[in-house]
Amino acid sequence: MEKPRNEGAATRHPVELTRSTPGARITSRGILQVNLNWSAASDADLDLGCLVRTRDGLGTAVQPLGEAFGSLSEWPHVSLDQDDRSGASSDGETLRISLEHRNKFSKLLVYVYVYEGAVDFRHLRGVVTVTAPDGEWRIHLDDSPKGATACAIALLTPGDRSLDLRREVAWFTPHLFRTHQQQIDTAYGFGFEWRYGRKPAR
Repeated sequence: MEKPRNEGAATRHPVELTRSTPGARITSRGILQVNLNWSAASDADLDLGCLVRTRDGLGTAVQPLGEAFGSLSEWPHVSLDQDDRSGASSDGETLRISLEHRNKFSKLLVYVYVYEGAVDFRHLRGVVTVTAPDGEWRIHLDDSPKGATACAIALLTPGDRSLDLRREVAWFTPHLFRTHQQQIDTAYGFGFEWRYGRKPAR
């Protein structure tokens, strides 16, 4: 049986991305995986998402809200596998990005926010693992300030025959007139139009 293309990378010791060493260069082809896992005493529902902007001016958000799960085989070449609404899934939530189309992107921003069930990130012990055929990197969401309910995790931009990964871990608190996504969008200059939405009751 043929092994998945990323299986070998999972056995390597992950490189920790920190404030002092925030960057990595991904030069391989295949699939880039961004996994979010968290452990919480409360029934927290975190949403992992990705803002996508391509060189031809198109843009979208891949996220559970609005069931915008994307596609790997078609535009935007970014997909989300599931909406883990409690943290109970051992696999968490995983974004997949096609490295075969990396030159089409102008930038991608991976983010997460508390949809419900927690007042902030301080006790959720969130961990993001980025896996590519040529390496594995880990980002800990363990420095949340009080009241922070959203985080811009990592920025991906095309380099010279690469996709460059940079740890952001920029925190956001609730705003009366702007959603989490609007705040993150403004901070990183995506320029999307947003509207309010709700997920079906559990």
